[in-house]
Amino acid sequence: MSNKRIAPSSLAVLHSAFALTGVLHAINGALLPSISSTFQLTDSQSGSLALFYFLGTSLGAILCTEHYPRLMTIGFLVAAASSFGIATAGFTVLPKLFLALGIGVGIPMTAVSMYAGRKFGDRSAAQLTLLNFSWSLGAFLSPLFAARILVHLTYRTAYEALGSVAAIAAVACWLALEDAPPILKANNTITHSLQLRWIAIFALLTFLEVGIENTTATWLATYSLRISHAGPASAAASSSLYWCGFLVSRGLSSLLLLRVAPMLILRAALLVAFGAAVLLLGLSGVPFRGAAMILLGAALAPIFPLLLARFFAGARNSSDSRWLLATCGLGGAVLPWFTGWASASSHSLRIGLGTVPAALLIMLSVMPVVAPKRQQTATTSAESPNPHPSFRASP
Repeated sequence: MSNKRIAPSSLAVLHSAFALTGVLHAINGALLPSISSTFQLTDSQSGSLALFYFLGTSLGAILCTEHYPRLMTIGFLVAAASSFGIATAGFTVLPKLFLALGIGVGIPMTAVSMYAGRKFGDRSAAQLTLLNFSWSLGAFLSPLFAARILVHLTYRTAYEALGSVAAIAAVACWLALEDAPPILKANNTITHSLQLRWIAIFALLTFLEVGIENTTATWLATYSLRISHAGPASAAASSSLYWCGFLVSRGLSSLLLLRVAPMLILRAALLVAFGAAVLLLGLSGVPFRGAAMILLGAALAPIFPLLLARFFAGARNSSDSRWLLATCGLGGAVLPWFTGWASASSHSLRIGLGTVPAALLIMLSVMPVVAPKRQQTATTSAESPNPHPSFRASP
């Protein structure tokens, strides 16, 4: 695993590109009320747009094999083209365009994580959290940008602007980033078997975690609109409370990792997220709902980078990360769609959003499988020292 330093200019492009994927990824939910109002969509139809987008992110992850800077460039070009398409198309074409947008966002979003996993080596836990802070900054700004646009304009203007920025990002990635050296493949049969178990465990956890994040990103603005009876701009702005907690937590958790064992942070974050999700659905007052949004965002923020860094600590094959991140995208597609389907079937978005605490409860029940003893056994059996000693679990 490489520990080679990245040039400051390249690091700036990497963080900026990841921040842009955060904007592109989170803004769809903030703009969904405007799209739904324009075409008079049901929750099921709105959920299908989210399904196509998140399926696209999963497909984009599968495409990330090698030559990550080149893939980032291609991904942003696809995102630019599909954003311009969404801005001008009718509803019949939107599902295909959202699928293409998902692919365009999924490629660089995955490529940045895999590129960083190779480049940062044993510093991956803290560095991935810092990168995800930049992603969170983009996600936090996206509903504010959407709210500003929707005061006087529609979602079409927002996607036109996003298409222009994505095209600029494609050029920057092509010019500023150098390729990372490959990870050596594991050929031993026992090692391969252990890797499959390692992948399966983290595939389930990240499937659920990304599904939770995407569900909240997709439906919180609509949930606020239904509960408060405010306009689309106000609903989009209120969802920024979630991203505010998310952003602050990503920044603080990268510092906290210098002093606290990652597994301790991971367990605590899951417990707090479950409690916040229950409060969000159980409390109807605006102040309580806002506090629950902030708390939920803050609790969810460190979970994915910690899971990803722990996975990288045991990964031996370059392709492993690709399939894991593809599974993440699948979870991100299924849970938001299921939420929309459950909402349409029960005529209650509150019931549909019950998928969030339910998924968190499953994650909490699976966490003992990732116990320190199991990780140490897997590492020893693979006859290779843990490449990330700083990420070993607490006793």
